Amino acid sequence: MWEKDSVIDDVLLDQASIKIPQLHSRYLAFHNHFSLLTKRAISELKTAEHQKWLYYSGKAEPEEYENAPFKHKVAKAEIPRWMAADEDLNNIETKIEYYACTVNTLNEILKQIHQMSYNIKNVIAWRQFSGGV
Repeated sequence: MWEKDSVIDDVLLDQASIKIPQLHSRYLAFHNHFSLLTKRAISELKTAEHQKWLYYSGKAEPEEYENAPFKHKVAKAEIPRWMAADEDLNNIETKIEYYACTVNTLNEILKQIHQMSYNIKNVIAWRQFSGGV
């Protein structure tokens, strides 16, 4: 979407300038949405980590998990290793990374939107200069 939105029509600079607040609003809404999704996923990860810790330490209630209690005897020092290999936790961490990458991209897009008015002004100034005005 940004590939299309980032194009400035060098003939219709006035329309491109008018479009800047709309672009800012659109991408700021995306930024806010993905920032909130990131925070929600981090909260989900914390809850899941606690539940997995209970499971791997053998303290989970049998009703909570299909296979509770955990069938292997795991030392406290080994629990983080089991949790690091847990597919559910890894899926949540991947989701957090995706959201964080999206937020970073949106930060860069918002910076470019802030620069658009300066770019348009520079084009106009260059045309005036090169046209002898």
